[in-house]
Amino acid sequence: MLYDEQTRQYVMAHADEDVARLALQPTPAGVDLPFALQQIKGRQKAKEKLPDLCEHPDILYPPTVNMEQCSSTATAHYKASLISGHTFADLSGGFGVDTIHFARRFDKGWYVEPNAELAQMVHHNMGVMGIHHVEVLTKTMEEALPEFGPVDWFYVDPSRRDTHGRRVVSLAECVPDVVAHKSLLMEKAAKGMMLKLSPMLDIREALRQLPETTAVQVVAVEGECKELLFILTKEAQPLNFTAVNIGMKDEQRFSFTPEEEAQTVPNWADGVGAFLYEPHAAIMKAGGYKMLTRRYPVRKLAPSTHLYTSDVEVPDFPGRIFKVVKTVPFHKQTIKALAAEVPQANVAVRNFPLTAEELRRIIKVRDGGPLYIFGCTMQNNGKYLIICEK
Repeated sequence: MLYDEQTRQYVMAHADEDVARLALQPTPAGVDLPFALQQIKGRQKAKEKLPDLCEHPDILYPPTVNMEQCSSTATAHYKASLISGHTFADLSGGFGVDTIHFARRFDKGWYVEPNAELAQMVHHNMGVMGIHHVEVLTKTMEEALPEFGPVDWFYVDPSRRDTHGRRVVSLAECVPDVVAHKSLLMEKAAKGMMLKLSPMLDIREALRQLPETTAVQVVAVEGECKELLFILTKEAQPLNFTAVNIGMKDEQRFSFTPEEEAQTVPNWADGVGAFLYEPHAAIMKAGGYKMLTRRYPVRKLAPSTHLYTSDVEVPDFPGRIFKVVKTVPFHKQTIKALAAEVPQANVAVRNFPLTAEELRRIIKVRDGGPLYIFGCTMQNNGKYLIICEK
C-alpha cells in the first residue's frame, strides 16, 4: 500500500465531496492531505473516464496532469482490439491505462516509465487488478529500448507537453522523439508499432515522417475527436484509413484508402432533400468525403461543403442526421423573415463566409432549442441557410 490506513479512510469517507472545500479545512491528524485530495479528485474523474478502474476500491490515482493525459477506458479498449500477439511493450507507460488493456491480449508485457512514483503506483494497480505478467521498468524509452530483444508490438504515446508544461502538436516536439528512434523501434519489433498522436496533428505531414505506416485510425468518442493512431508494420501493406466514433451504445466505423478517395467521383446534390447529414468528427479529420456518397445513398452539397442530403432517411449514416424543415437563400429578405419565424436555434456554418457567431448576430436568433441552422455553400456557389431538426 502506497499510503497509510488513516489517509485511506479519509479518502473513503470524503470520496464524493468537493476537493476545493476539503483543501480549506483543517488537516486531520495522521492524514496526508495532499495525497488524499489527489485520490479523491482522481476517483471522481475516473467515474466517467475510467469506469473499469472504479470497480476496484484500492486503485490509486496520479496527479491531475497524468489523469488528463491518460487514455479513457473506451479508447484504450479500442486500441487493444487492433493488435495482439505474444509480447508487447508500452514505452511511455504514464498512468498505465493502455498497458492494462494491452495486457489482456498478450502473454507477456513491459511497462516503461521514468517517473518512479508513477511506476510504483501502476505496479500497485496492476496487482490490484490481477495483472502479474507485465514487468515494470523505471526508465526512459531511450534507456530501455536497447535492452529489448524482439517484441511483437511496441506502443508509444509521446507526451504532448514541453518542459514548461505547454501543449505541443508536432512529432519533433513530443517526448520521446519517435522519429529519431524509429529505425531501432522497427528493427526490434517483430510485428510492428502503434503510436498514439494528437488529434490536432497534420496527418499528411506525419505520414511523410512515418512512411512505414500501414493504417491510420482516427478515434472519436461521442462525436469528439480524441486520438490519432498510426500503425507501422514490418510487412508492407496498402495504407488504410479508419474513422471510428465510439458511442454509449454502439460504434461507427468508416474505412477507406487514399486511392479510393482520390479516384471517386462523388454524387452531387442539386438541392437539399428531406434529410441533412453531418459526418462525425473522426471522418471530418480523416477525410473520405467523396467515398461517403459511394458507401451511403447520400449526395454531397458542394466540394468543400462537408454536408450531405437525401430524400429518404439513411439511418446508419456515420454522423448526425437532421430532418430538413426548410432551405432558404441567404439574403436580406430571408434574414428579416427568419428572425420572426425562428427566434431560437443552434447555428453552425460549413464552407460559409461568416463564422457561426457572426451569422447568429445577423439573423438575430438566440442560442439553443430543438432547431439547427446551417449556413453553407451549395454546388452552384450560392449561399443558403438550412433550417432543420434532429
